[in-house]
Order: sequence, then C-alpha cells, then structure tokens
Amino acid sequence: MKALVYTQPGVLEIQDWPVPEPSEGQALVKVEGVGICGSDIAGFEGRSSRRVPPLILGHEVVGTVAAADGGSPLRPGERVVVNPLQSCGSCPACAAGNDNLCENWRLLGMDRVQGGFADYVTVSSSNLHPLAPNVTIERAVMVEPLANSVHVMRLAGAGQLQTIVIVGGGTQGILALMLARHLGHRRVAVIETSAARRDLAASRGASLVIDPHQTDPAAAVREWAPGGTDIAIEAVGLESTRQTAVACARKGGTVIMLGLHDQASGLDFATLVRSEIRVLGSFAYTARDFSRSLQLLTDGDLDPSPWVRIRPLADGRRAFEDMLRRPDATLKTVLVP
Repeated sequence: MKALVYTQPGVLEIQDWPVPEPSEGQALVKVEGVGICGSDIAGFEGRSSRRVPPLILGHEVVGTVAAADGGSPLRPGERVVVNPLQSCGSCPACAAGNDNLCENWRLLGMDRVQGGFADYVTVSSSNLHPLAPNVTIERAVMVEPLANSVHVMRLAGAGQLQTIVIVGGGTQGILALMLARHLGHRRVAVIETSAARRDLAASRGASLVIDPHQTDPAAAVREWAPGGTDIAIEAVGLESTRQTAVACARKGGTVIMLGLHDQASGLDFATLVRSEIRVLGSFAYTARDFSRSLQLLTDGDLDPSPWVRIRPLADGRRAFEDMLRRPDATLKTVLVP
C-alpha cells in the first residue's frame, strides 16, 4: 500500500508499506480520507516527543471495513468513522467512564501505532462507528475534532446561557463557537490574529471578534462583558494566550485549557486565587463525547463541511507546508488516498 511517512522533522515521504494485518479484536479499514490535525503538524515539525520517525501520522480517519474478526458486528464494505483514542477499558479511569484519561491510552499515529495517512489502517473494532449514507466525508472527518469541543462544553458545565470567550479561532476555536451557538449561547467572543479566521468567526455567529494585535483583548472582552466572561476557552496553547484567557474570566468563572503548544506557562496565580477562578485542562474526549459529536454531524445540527478542503495523499507534504505557512479560513484539510 501507499503511505505518507514521517521520516524526519519537516519531511514526509510517500512510501510502499505492507498492508497491515489486523490482530484479534481489530478490523482492517480501507481509508477514505484523513484530516490533518494540529498535533500532526507538531509531529511534522519535530515538536512531539511521542511521534518518532519513521511513523505514519493521522488519526482523524474515515473509511470502509475491509476485514473484521468474527466477533465484530461490522461487515466488509460498511462505512465507518474511527475513534482513534484507544483505551484499555479496565483501569480506574475507564471504569469511571473517563476513558480519555485511561492509564494506558494509545492514539493512532503516535507511539509506534501506525496512523491513517495510508491506503489501509488497523483499528480496534470497538472503536469503529457506522456512518449513515448521508454523511459526507467532509462532515465525517470532523467527528473527532468536534468531539473535543463536546468534551470542553461538558467540562465547563455550559448548560445555561452564559458569556463565553474563545481564545483562538483555528479549527478547535471555531468548532467550539459553532457548538456554543447550537447550545443556545448568544454572547460568544473570539480572539484571533488571522483576519480570515476572524471573518469566519463573525460569519458563524460570534458576538464580538477581536484582533489582539490591534487592541488589548482582555480589556475589550471586559468592556463587552463587564466583570469578565463566565467561561474562557483557550484553544491555542501559548503562554500569552493562556494568560489572556485567565485575564478574560470573571470572578468565580471557569477557564478551560485546550491548547497544547507550550509545555509550561506562567499564570497570574494571585488573581486566580483571589477571584476563585476555576482552571481545568481538557484532554480529547470520552466515548460518550465521540458518539454525541457523530450524532450532531449526522443529524446536520452542525455542518462545518463548507470549510473542509480535500487534497490527494500524494500531495501530503505540500499540504502540511501550506498549513504552516498560510493559516486561513479552512477549518480542515483532508488527505484522500
């Protein structure tokens, strides 16, 4: 089979690899398309210690079942979306329903688990979800990214109408905006440096869009929401954006840290303590979050597909380089074999 292989920082090569053989409990999936995630970009740049070459990256996989063991309800030819977060099912976190915090979790395209930028990939059968015929590849590939936002909103307790600021208008920021609007939140601000992404945020219902290069973002948010917002979602992962998120939150508010760029950051802990601001990390999603994301996209409640771009797998290296050089209003680039 053909595979796009990460061979060293900054280098992706199309290579011939053997078709993987599924082990017990696994299925062989013929890949229809795979989204490029920000974590794939980090791996490509050599910033991910858990992505060591040679490695096939890619975990946002849509495909069809090519083969499955006898115990699987799935049959060859059935179209599926992959939940790439594989948990053990038996540790305390898994037993509590927090499988995203599994002590032994693995992810496609990381830690020697070969990913989906290839013609075929093997996946645990229990991690495959059937796709309805009406779900296009552009929508299906967004199930995994959207599941992160479903998890964020659940952590934030965002069940009532609240003011929200989202720091970062990339894929995760815009999906969080779209989900917040769907949940009924009418006052949602977005802070973003890219003009194209600010325009996209405005078109998707952001009440306030802020260019942090032109104004103090926290001051602008506090003018818009006196005292600060109920919820601040940090979707970049830089020290500066984490500090901005904390500065935007009201006393007693909640800050959700989603971005993973910088390993460590300094925060104003005096303000955090005196204002009783709750700071939570948000990692990936649970199986329940993934299923909810799939339902939202299947039902058409959210449709980010107009901002999804499809490119051939053979053009993979150029696609990665373009995403690094020219971040724009495209929410997702999908590589198809």
